[in-house]
Amino acid sequence: MSLAQALFSSVTGLTTSSSAISVIGDNIANVGTPGFKERRAEFADVLGQSLLTGGSFSQTGSGARVTNIRRLDSQGTFESTDRVTDMAIEGRGFFVLENGQGQRLYSRAGLFGFDNQGNLVDKDGSFVQGFTIDPATGTSTGQLNNIVLDIGLAAPQITSQLSMSTNLDANAAVTGPFDPSNPTTSSNFQSVVTLFDSLGNGHPTTLYFSKTGANAWQWTAGLDPADTTTAPATVGDPTVVQGGGTLTFDTAGNLTALTGSPVTFNFSGGAAAAQVVNLDFGPIFPATGPEPTTQFAASSALNSTSQDGFAAGNLNSISIDPDGFLVGSFSNGVTRTLAQVALANFPNVEGMDSVGNNNLVETRASGQPLVGEPRTGQFGAIRSSNFEQSNVDLATQFVRLILNQRAFQANTRTVSVTNELLANVVQLGQ
Repeated sequence: MSLAQALFSSVTGLTTSSSAISVIGDNIANVGTPGFKERRAEFADVLGQSLLTGGSFSQTGSGARVTNIRRLDSQGTFESTDRVTDMAIEGRGFFVLENGQGQRLYSRAGLFGFDNQGNLVDKDGSFVQGFTIDPATGTSTGQLNNIVLDIGLAAPQITSQLSMSTNLDANAAVTGPFDPSNPTTSSNFQSVVTLFDSLGNGHPTTLYFSKTGANAWQWTAGLDPADTTTAPATVGDPTVVQGGGTLTFDTAGNLTALTGSPVTFNFSGGAAAAQVVNLDFGPIFPATGPEPTTQFAASSALNSTSQDGFAAGNLNSISIDPDGFLVGSFSNGVTRTLAQVALANFPNVEGMDSVGNNNLVETRASGQPLVGEPRTGQFGAIRSSNFEQSNVDLATQFVRLILNQRAFQANTRTVSVTNELLANVVQLGQ
């Protein structure tokens, strides 16, 4: 009976060693698989029977068995790529995928791209999940959905604020008041800025500065007659006045008073009428601030100008930051947050089941997923233009392979010895 038990114990050793070698072979085969996590075969002994010997019990074993194939979810190294949509997770978490059939998948392999409908998908066409963005605030709404790239035109924005800083020559001769029939001779300095209407059309607008007396200037906003629905003061005038006001300076050249802002523009081309634009010439003395308008004894010059309008624009490129925000850059110079990649984590990550193709699914052992934003709470950061390599260490796998090979050979030797002993027992009867 003991010899037979030894034979069956050896068989279990062969089985466990074969299982371990199979796991090691799978690890080595997936050494180049993005996001793959090393697996390890874990064994336990099998109790055979208890024997009464010398007034006490002794136990004999019945070999070994595989108790678990454990996935080791340590961080893999990163490999950089030239694709923005290749993503790796630095830290904890999984990408959330929807396979189109209502099944939720989870993965560490962030090799993504856009399909012909603008959906961010993996290599199998599963949809990457993320949070939609509130267009008013540019922040996440917390609503989980497919990440879809809007490839349409970005809507234009009207100009409502024009800020500029100039120096007006204190030694300039008096030329005012401004005359729209002779704008050049009745002004000392001109500056052209482009303002945008409700349709995204740009309208070159000339600001004329006319000195009217000591430390006193008149400013006028004028449009080409073809750019406005406002009738000129006199037929044939080269410019049509939309509004204007005065600038007053102290003896030190500081701007002390401003009138005439805001200005109501009436642009042509079918845009909305009566577009109100606030003109800011910098801080009024004694207030301080960046880039004030001054009157110094130097040539009149425009120091800076900015306005908040822009034309419609096409999407030129996207970028993904460590917080998982997809930011689009448009041809009109506008950048806009389009979506945010979502991450998920589980109470027991090792309890998830693998379904192939680098994907895992939720199980009762793993617990329910917690979905959130990258770099918040327990979630890691997103590394764009990178992917996570397998965490398999080849040196370790080869050492384990040698050990399990020797274990398999030793168990075959036990089978051979047991077979010889059983042959000797048979020969006793001959």
